[in-house]
Amino acid sequence: MTNTITRYLTRTFLIRVLSVLAALSALLQLLDLLDAASSVLERGGGILDILRYVSLRLPMIVERLVPLAVLIGSLSTLWTFAATNEFVAMRSVGMTPYQIMGAMLPAAVLLAAFHFLIADQIAPRSERAFVTWWNSTTEPGEEPEAPKPIWFRLGNAVVGIQDTGDDGLSLTGLELVERDEKGRATLILQAEKGVWQGGAWMLTGVSRTRVGTPLEVEKLASLRWQAPLTPANLVELRVPTESISVNRLLRILHGAWAGSQSPAYYATRLHSTYAGPLASLVMLLLAAPVAHGLRRRGGAMGSVALGVVVGLTFLLSSGILGSMGQAGALPPWVAVWSPLLFFTAVGGAIMVHVEG
Repeated sequence: MTNTITRYLTRTFLIRVLSVLAALSALLQLLDLLDAASSVLERGGGILDILRYVSLRLPMIVERLVPLAVLIGSLSTLWTFAATNEFVAMRSVGMTPYQIMGAMLPAAVLLAAFHFLIADQIAPRSERAFVTWWNSTTEPGEEPEAPKPIWFRLGNAVVGIQDTGDDGLSLTGLELVERDEKGRATLILQAEKGVWQGGAWMLTGVSRTRVGTPLEVEKLASLRWQAPLTPANLVELRVPTESISVNRLLRILHGAWAGSQSPAYYATRLHSTYAGPLASLVMLLLAAPVAHGLRRRGGAMGSVALGVVVGLTFLLSSGILGSMGQAGALPPWVAVWSPLLFFTAVGGAIMVHVEG
């Protein structure tokens, strides 16, 4: 009997959450498409390009909506069970409220794994494909933008490049400043042009200055520059994307991939990628009091309202503290994990109070 109830709870919960996720994603995709459809058509595209736009943008939208969909789906599921007295039947066969919530936990874990897969693998690739495709087309009469210098970190060095080729196989106006552990410049490398050949950059018109007393300036016609800067990395720096995989974040933090943001930004993003999927479990916990709302003062609607308010507050505080972590105002682990731990404690306290 218990296994049958568990399967019923899991199936109902997953159907509700996925239905809410599909509805919210479709709504936001429609609003986005209403604003962008004219631009797609003006760039010479047709119905196939509109479908391409939708398919490439959809993973980014879904990734942001999973926690909210779990909150709404959990509230809807538990409210329905409470309103139809199904919880009474479950408790009559010996299931405690904690066992009932535990029966829904595997489904929430599955949703968390789905969220991580989208955030770590699908969304970054989809956004890169979208940016590449979108930048390859222009509206009639639209003039190409003048190249903007690219500044980024490469290990302890700060690097600036005036312009790069679309494929990242060439660069112009290189300026590199190597620094020691205290941030003091030790070497300045300048080059007029560079071409990717044989796994390294062949620089021409090179000036190398060793900072010291006295300064040592060396002029070179060419120089082979062996650095962890690949053409793919240059393309990413030239047209960055918001979605970044865990592997890419780790490589940036370890100096194996160049990044244009501060280390605090990437460290916070790494923690957020790990912690973000766990928000689904917190949302399920925050929705738990709805199961008992009909027999408490204020009714189920009061419990639903409480769950919505606390859940949205959790998402808001996570966003604010995450931004502070990316800016370096808070340690990354504090900015990301403190809202998760705090609202887990809040959800547990509310559930214990309702059961008490």
